[in-house]
Amino acid sequence: MIYEFKGTNPVKSVDLSQGIEIGIPIQRGSGVSSFDIDSAEYKVYQKNGFVGSKNKGGSCNLETITFTPHGNGTHTECFGHISLEEHFVNDFIDDHFYTALLFTADSVEQDGQLILNFNNLDFSLKNKFKSLIIRSLPNSDNKLNLKYSGKKTPFIAPKDMEKIVQMGIEHLIIDLPSVDPEWDEGKLASHHIFWNYPDLPRSNCSITEFAYIPNDIKDGEYLVKLNISNFISDAAPSRPIIYPII
Repeated sequence: MIYEFKGTNPVKSVDLSQGIEIGIPIQRGSGVSSFDIDSAEYKVYQKNGFVGSKNKGGSCNLETITFTPHGNGTHTECFGHISLEEHFVNDFIDDHFYTALLFTADSVEQDGQLILNFNNLDFSLKNKFKSLIIRSLPNSDNKLNLKYSGKKTPFIAPKDMEKIVQMGIEHLIIDLPSVDPEWDEGKLASHHIFWNYPDLPRSNCSITEFAYIPNDIKDGEYLVKLNISNFISDAAPSRPIIYPII
């Protein structure tokens, strides 16, 4: 099925049957994690003699799942992640198709930390793309179940986040646990810059973390849809899918 996206000039078309998923599911057992967050836990629901398992004699399968969106898989977050007030992702983020630029970044070491390198990103492309998708190097399918806690993981320097905002990017997607260092004394500087919080929050903007973009997907222009789960929280699991422009 061909979809014409009329939010651009010229109109862009994609084949909806050719979508490429770039999300990591919340897995059973040992999946991707960060911030010393426990893996997701799946339990058979049991109450008042009812057992939610066909294999254990129940009438149907019924599970209770305990997980942390920020640490167990691909998730999309709103500015409620860093705000004093409660704000929920399903109240602020319109889950539509967005124009997206996929960019692959290596990293450079600075003051003992790894900083994503944006020297080859054309920051002059102002307001051409609503979404920027960042694939970090090195890149392998180890990212599908990597334990990031305690590792020296690349992040976005505040000065580069300022440039990303100036490009007009409203929906940032990254294949790392966070746009900030894992432990930074709670500053979350790049989060604050992206959402312009608390001055004048960009409440319609989102950050999606823990994506995974295989190496055979070329850098360039796509349409993206985040497919955010309907959770009343500052963040929710998501299943971003990108569509090549035809």
